[in-house]
Amino acid sequence: MKINISKATFSSIVGIGQKVRKASKESGEEYLELNRGVNNVTNIDLENVINQIDFNSKDIQVYAPNLGIDSLRKSIAKEYFPSYCDFPNFENRISISPGGMPALDLVIQTLNVENIYFPKFYWGSYSKMATIRNKPFSFYDNLMDFDLSNLNDSSCIFICDPSNPTGVKLDDTDLLKLISDINKTGAIIIFDCPYRKLFYDDDFFNKISCYENVIITESFSKWIGLSGLRLGFIYSLNKELNDELNIRLLYEFNAVSTVSQMIVDKVISTPEGKLAHTNFRKITTENIRKNIEYLKDNNLLVKEIYENSSPIGIFAVINKSEDFLFQNKIGAVGLDKFVYYDKDVWSSYSRICVSVEHELFKRFISKII
Repeated sequence: MKINISKATFSSIVGIGQKVRKASKESGEEYLELNRGVNNVTNIDLENVINQIDFNSKDIQVYAPNLGIDSLRKSIAKEYFPSYCDFPNFENRISISPGGMPALDLVIQTLNVENIYFPKFYWGSYSKMATIRNKPFSFYDNLMDFDLSNLNDSSCIFICDPSNPTGVKLDDTDLLKLISDINKTGAIIIFDCPYRKLFYDDDFFNKISCYENVIITESFSKWIGLSGLRLGFIYSLNKELNDELNIRLLYEFNAVSTVSQMIVDKVISTPEGKLAHTNFRKITTENIRKNIEYLKDNNLLVKEIYENSSPIGIFAVINKSEDFLFQNKIGAVGLDKFVYYDKDVWSSYSRICVSVEHELFKRFISKII
């Protein structure tokens, strides 16, 4: 059988999770999975949200509109872009996708660019999606030192802030100015920051939504903890891009789950839903804060990355290897999986997820101190 080989490799993050679960099952011992960006602190309480949905209605048992149900797109507009959400047909700038990764893939495959710039430390799926779509890419070391003369309307640059994998956070004032400056070059900016709203309830998305060359990809897996619903969105001011996404969404997915869309709509738009995700964020961020402090107090954070700062987000990089952590029944991902070059330099460090109940986190991490 003749097939097109993607040349991409299977996700190390997912593979390590499979390895950990297999080891736990075979040994009968408990392992702690810190390899993936899943919020493990608490489940969001959906009981009062679900009660508002009529699962016997015709609206829920038919194909959803191709770009997503109108009520959800309007709710997203109010939540993320309050200054502009009342503009006529503003919701047409928003395309619903089955998760953040498909949103990114749709954008990557649609753009006609000569080079995509990824950060030096990057989520591994970036390069794999670009490889599958046969898109050329390279890397930048420090976003704030990026030479803008290298950018033009055939360029695309990815911004992930706070960083996945490191949790390094840029100053928002500096970042806003940089986005404005990049936009003037004609280069496309993909703002992929799915962890931001877990920690910042501000108007940053609103401020960058007015730029023609900014594309926002977002996921509901992180800040409201609903990774199992597989829902995200793409925002763009560019009508030509949105029209093309409409076509590609149809033939890629033939509409996104109506049930998932209705649940998320209620979570972000109703008093019951807002209470649920506010409580979820409060519990999750408090455990993250405690876990990062515990890592700092025990000198486990990598000094070369954080210097005098601390990670912000659900990830941190610690000075233990993936193999060492696995031997101590902790699933983690070597930092070499998040760089394209100099992998040997970073293989002695690991990215771990810190959105875990604090006492459980301490119980496992204390064994490696």
